[in-house]
Amino acid sequence: MKKLAVVAALTIALGLGAAVQGQQKITVWVDFQEGELKWISDAAKAFEATPAAKGAKFEVVFVKLGDNRDKFIQSAPKGEGPDLIATIPHDQIGQFASAGVIEPMDKYLDTQYRADTAASSIDAFNYKGRVFALPMFGEAVAIVYNKKLLPGGIPKTWDEFIATAQKLTNASKQQFGFLAPIGTQYHMHGFYKAYGAYVFGKNKDGSFNTADIGLNNAGAVKAAQLINDLRFKYNLIPEGAEDAGVQEDLFKKGNVAMWLNGPWVMSGVKAAKIDYGIGLPPRPTGATADFQPFLGVRGVVMNAYSKQKAISVEFAKYLVQPAQQISLNQVGGRLPVSKSAVRQLAKDPVVAGFGAAVAKGIPMPNIPEMGQVWEPWGDALKLSIKAANADITGLHNKAVDQIKAAINKK
Repeated sequence: MKKLAVVAALTIALGLGAAVQGQQKITVWVDFQEGELKWISDAAKAFEATPAAKGAKFEVVFVKLGDNRDKFIQSAPKGEGPDLIATIPHDQIGQFASAGVIEPMDKYLDTQYRADTAASSIDAFNYKGRVFALPMFGEAVAIVYNKKLLPGGIPKTWDEFIATAQKLTNASKQQFGFLAPIGTQYHMHGFYKAYGAYVFGKNKDGSFNTADIGLNNAGAVKAAQLINDLRFKYNLIPEGAEDAGVQEDLFKKGNVAMWLNGPWVMSGVKAAKIDYGIGLPPRPTGATADFQPFLGVRGVVMNAYSKQKAISVEFAKYLVQPAQQISLNQVGGRLPVSKSAVRQLAKDPVVAGFGAAVAKGIPMPNIPEMGQVWEPWGDALKLSIKAANADITGLHNKAVDQIKAAINKK
């Protein structure tokens, strides 16, 4: 399905590209897939018909989220790359801004937009006193569950949660009680935080202390051991089943009772006509806090080197209108940052379910140093689930040493 989505996106891009020869062209990089890809392509076509487009045509190009940052930073100063990216996570804003490749958006945040937009989502894109994106939606992971397999909803205690998941698991028949991308640190942050781990500590003024890294403290080791136990002690997530694509396919086939993932999967879940519910996992045994996922905000950024800034920013503003945020939610389940949109969607189970996850969430640090964290932490986690007796403490100590070394080189 993902390969088909990429082909579809590129087809859209090529089709639009053929139509814009001799005309102004605005290029937009997206990482949307399936219904969301169609949504933004339709939005581009609708905007083309408005006076604000001034006759320009829009080229929508799929670029995988993990690839767009480096490609953009390298291409923008050469006068290449897109005019807009829709969207990037707020934790990457420091890297884009420090590279000088994105335009500050403060002057485009009018009074009405600021009043209707959650202040936290605007603050998420604040880097050194400037706002570098128009917030579009928020996100945090939660459990999407199949009501047919789990009519009583998510169990309230961890022991009951594990017992229920085990009862509903038969790996030989490709049936699972609980699946999660256990090798992905972003998704597993909620467990780390529940046990008292953290990425960066804070200084007295509230800024991040990059010398204080809490990914190898006692809580981090307990969290990683819990994740290891999901595979080796409780036999819930065998090797290979941690892959997000495999999990999505299984869930859409009705073979998974509970699945930890984000609102971006809801387009596919809805298309599969799964009778779903959404909620948070119970507090793990021995944890000092509830499951607290990473809170992310996604926003539209503009190329600082774009030659079409006036038209580009009008399309960016068009995309983040409340009506468009509602439309995107209905297609894919994304969580609006518009207050009026949230009010209109108050009865939507996706908004209510993932909204609870957002309320519990911990904002990802948006400083450039966060870019040095992901790979070492991810490697430690992946190796922590390779064997029942993995050296979890040693792996996490090594990760923190690598993070500190990389930060000190900057």
